[in-house]
Amino acid sequence: MSTEPRPLTILFADIGGSAALYKREGDARAHRLVAESLACMRKAVSENQGTVLRTVGDSVLASFETPDQAFLGARDIQRVHRDMPVSVRIGFHSGLVIPDDGDVYGHAVNIAARVAEFSRVDEIMATADAVEQLSDCYQPFLSGADSIEVKGVAELLTVHRLHWQDQPVAVTRLASRQEFEKSTSPEQRLQIRHGNRIIYAGAEQVEISLGRASDNDIAVSNDEASRHHARIRFRNGQFLMQDESTNGTFVRKDSLLPFLVRRDSIVLDGRGVLCLGVSPEQTDAEMIEFELLQA
Repeated sequence: MSTEPRPLTILFADIGGSAALYKREGDARAHRLVAESLACMRKAVSENQGTVLRTVGDSVLASFETPDQAFLGARDIQRVHRDMPVSVRIGFHSGLVIPDDGDVYGHAVNIAARVAEFSRVDEIMATADAVEQLSDCYQPFLSGADSIEVKGVAELLTVHRLHWQDQPVAVTRLASRQEFEKSTSPEQRLQIRHGNRIIYAGAEQVEISLGRASDNDIAVSNDEASRHHARIRFRNGQFLMQDESTNGTFVRKDSLLPFLVRRDSIVLDGRGVLCLGVSPEQTDAEMIEFELLQA
């Protein structure tokens, strides 16, 4: 078998919260539910001309010849899990891989796994390298761009969410990489408000620290926050919140539901709130508001 690098789309699907599932359902039932989920994923991959390369624990690694096939496989995986007591997060990426004895290796595999880690349960995310190759009929399923850090990649990696439940009425046009970079001009500023205090991140102040200790730029009083909990960094024209805590940082963007970022990073755009270690839905949660100001 040839071991020459070849282009493939690599998909990584992972059952979310499997540890909690075993605790909630008990070992025997949880094991059966995970096995059923993995079987459904294998079937969805196969029915969309994909190849299951391996399963590890509660995750599936698969390859497809095209991003179209990967998206259809991912969509079928999510749809079949709608009526199951487990949820799945999915990421895929198109790039060069090295085939070897029925498996594939290379940095593209690591990127796909990283994108799946960034995805929330019930979501599909894909890199710009993959979505730029999607057929026109699948472009309406694209949502807005975000960015993530990937080990071994110098620059932030652009990723997109893809709708899978219902096709959006309006077509979302995929911005080119040049447009995306232009939209994150270094002239932008991020306004951060905590109580009566307002500070700004940007080209002049490239890093702001958050946490319980008094030496942070933003110091909170709740015990759930770590002493040095998180940092907001200005990098490549974007504002990246990097959580470094034990309990994680809850992020609520605009009117969306809050989600937890733990030992991970996320781009702060638009407006929203951060809560260190506690959900913003708690009545006594200490809010840190952010808003991206255009130059």
